[in-house]
Amino acid sequence: MDLGGDDTPGGPANQAGLTTTTTAVDARPTRTGWVSTRSGSVYEGIPRAAKVPFAVLAQEAGGYRVLDVCNREGWLSADQVVPGNVLIDRQGFGDAVFVIDAGHGAPDEGAIGPSGLHEAEVNLDVASRVVELLGRSNDIDWTTGRVMPGSAVPPAHTVIATRPSDGPNGGDFEVGLTFRASLANAVGADAFVSIHHNSGPTNRRDTPGSEAYVSAFDTESQRLGALMLEELRLSFSRFDAEWSGGNGDGLIARIGSDGNDYYTVIAVSEVPAVIVEGLYISSQSQESLARTDTYRQAYAEAVYRALVRFVSTADRPDIEVVTQQFDPGGPSRSMDDCVVPTLD
Repeated sequence: MDLGGDDTPGGPANQAGLTTTTTAVDARPTRTGWVSTRSGSVYEGIPRAAKVPFAVLAQEAGGYRVLDVCNREGWLSADQVVPGNVLIDRQGFGDAVFVIDAGHGAPDEGAIGPSGLHEAEVNLDVASRVVELLGRSNDIDWTTGRVMPGSAVPPAHTVIATRPSDGPNGGDFEVGLTFRASLANAVGADAFVSIHHNSGPTNRRDTPGSEAYVSAFDTESQRLGALMLEELRLSFSRFDAEWSGGNGDGLIARIGSDGNDYYTVIAVSEVPAVIVEGLYISSQSQESLARTDTYRQAYAEAVYRALVRFVSTADRPDIEVVTQQFDPGGPSRSMDDCVVPTLD
């Protein structure tokens, strides 16, 4: 595997943007692609909470034109933010940039299990574990799937959480779908992964019904999704649950009535993107499993291994993509009442 690149993380959450810069710890050229607030940073005349991410659309005199978490364009003064830089030229996993998206977020809690477990909570925990794994050096047992601190795989250069667990309200805040994908575009992410859990009527299965939603038009998105499914099956094989799911192998591309990818984060993304559905939280047995640290760590390790393989190898699992025409009807959620988190 090509795990090359500088093993030293390149400064504060490095990302991709529009201006060439250098950092003290890594003199290779970088560019600013995202910024985050400090406590009390002023945006649109209002003090904001710390660690709110913004996608950089352009660098302008004295600041940045940005897209905020409510999908609105705005402007931030350079002295109000912490810039994030990504390497312009990348070689190997140690130079890679990832955006890890915890699906949903207050007030949208996603699916709710029979005993009240909220999907958004589980998504955030799993995503935070993925961020932690990507930010350190590890060894991988490819037979069992276990991931341990070590030296075989270097930390990724840049890892960005759309809902950082050390951000406002412990990461439980609203984030627009367009923003999520636009952030990945702005930093030129090597991959965008949206962590989710499923719900709804299903068939009983002998194996987990995990699914990966990918682009119908991007073969690298499809390769990423296939790797996710392969690694999830390895991670979840240790668990005994009443599994359920749909028909087929779980690699799905959905097309909307406009002929484009149905899911916004897939349609807007200009980088390889996947929505991963771990298990069916609507199942009582699987909800109980989703409450455990063991399951959440296994999910995170599966995502991590898939990303290592995606960047470091040409692996392409033999899983067929099922393309579906999809139009559930009804209005999408309005972002009119969305608020960029403010300083408490």
